[in-house]
Amino acid sequence: MSTVALFAAEGAEARVLRRKLRLHEALDGPWAIHQGQLGGHPVVLIEAGVGKAAAAAVVAYAWVRFKPVQAFWLGTAGALNPSLKTLDLVLAQDAVQYDVDITAFGRAPGELATGERFIPADPGLTSKVLRTAQALKLPIYLGRIASADRFLAHRGEAEEVRRIFAADAVEMEGAAALWTAKRIGMPMALLRAITDQAGHDAPLAFEAFLESASERLATLVELVIQS
Repeated sequence: MSTVALFAAEGAEARVLRRKLRLHEALDGPWAIHQGQLGGHPVVLIEAGVGKAAAAAVVAYAWVRFKPVQAFWLGTAGALNPSLKTLDLVLAQDAVQYDVDITAFGRAPGELATGERFIPADPGLTSKVLRTAQALKLPIYLGRIASADRFLAHRGEAEEVRRIFAADAVEMEGAAALWTAKRIGMPMALLRAITDQAGHDAPLAFEAFLESASERLATLVELVIQS
């Protein structure tokens, strides 16, 4: 049967997803991995850990071990787009590693040595997530996610990332996960729920809304997988 892979960086995010999606069977491995069934599909949920290196490594590992036919990176994010509100969903059309800087060699900010800058999510999976969210009347925005190996908690810097990259939300894994998935041929959608406004109050807001955001993500991805 066709395996679906779910990824979450934070332990708290993964715990909510595991509970809501009834993924109770623990598997051995170098990450915390749980599995179950949704809509007739075997589903594995892997708690990746925070940051881009962790994201790239866990996606490659999942591909080798489980060969998933589709994958979803789920979690929370800070808003860069001022129209986004707490618990709104941001579905990545593409993502950028905004902390990559080889501009000294004539590259654009965020451009990789391979020439890639904005990494696209899988269009088929992304469309499916968008249609399902709209049918549920969930607040969802199709846009661009910016990733870096830092928690962005300064509003002035957040506004600069928005200006340079036209990004709508910021987090710490998605662009690296999409880049790895694209390289190895794993279809992946990147979906985030807003917990904060990427300013000085971001850490407190992140903690306050993390569980509610994760529950909303679980509700949506369950219907996507089952449809």
